[in-house]
Amino acid sequence: MVALGAALVVLASCATTEAATRVIYVAPVDANGDPVEGLTVKRTVHGHCFPGSDSIPGPTYRCFFGNYIEDPCWADVTDPGSVLCMTQPWSKIAVRLYASNLEYSAEPVPRSLNYPWGVELSNRERCLAVQGAHDEYRGRVVDYSGGIDYVGRVLLRKMHFTRPLWSFDSAFWNGKKYLPGRRVSVRVAWYGGPRS
Repeated sequence: MVALGAALVVLASCATTEAATRVIYVAPVDANGDPVEGLTVKRTVHGHCFPGSDSIPGPTYRCFFGNYIEDPCWADVTDPGSVLCMTQPWSKIAVRLYASNLEYSAEPVPRSLNYPWGVELSNRERCLAVQGAHDEYRGRVVDYSGGIDYVGRVLLRKMHFTRPLWSFDSAFWNGKKYLPGRRVSVRVAWYGGPRS
């Protein structure tokens, strides 16, 4: 009886010290629209932009140059008519795009945590929000795709918040169809928005 009681105390202790998902807001500009320190602008291009983003809500842009899309992008107040674009939230690299038609975009950064821009799973795999048309698996929308090392993995809509480490249901694309995957834990969730 004593041994069982001690085991329950240890289990309770482990449960209360479980790591929680880390939430990070990231953008190439701060809340004032000034570029953040440590950012590298790898190229400068000219194109056009539309308010809004396929990846994240908030005061962002979806921009085009040649046959390329840059999304999401944020206005840089220090260089009027230009935006800074980042395709991955964990990157320190941006593209500066001068837009011929830059309209004002002022949607607030949302408070909801339901739809991160990108996530890092417990195995260090990083997944990015899918842009454009979304696929479905068993009636669930495919919202995220895995990185280079996990090309076939997708994460399905509706993140689970029931534990300190949030999680997603997953599936795998084998080249012909989706196969069921396991529930995967989220170590880090990145959201688009100026760093506070």
